[in-house]
Amino acid sequence: MAVDGMITLLDPTAEDVPEELATAPRITSLSGATVALLDNTKHNSDRFLAGIGDGLVRHYGVAKVVHRQKANANSPAPPDLLDDVASADVVVHAVAD
Repeated sequence: MAVDGMITLLDPTAEDVPEELATAPRITSLSGATVALLDNTKHNSDRFLAGIGDGLVRHYGVAKVVHRQKANANSPAPPDLLDDVASADVVVHAVAD
């Protein structure tokens, strides 16, 4: 955009320095674990996650499966939902269509 012969340049890069985070420690076994299944509400993601949960219990000895759902696929999970699933040993987030 030019104003009085001047050109304004816009820099699309983020101004904030990203926070560096370490990866979560890995569990050694799913046996006895709690698994949170986070549904993003896309078509069939609930069915996909139900199958994942059943398979984890049947074949890997998962003790508890917790199902949670985002409000919609286009928005991030709110902090309270993230806190809820963070209490699980493992989280599976589904994206399906």
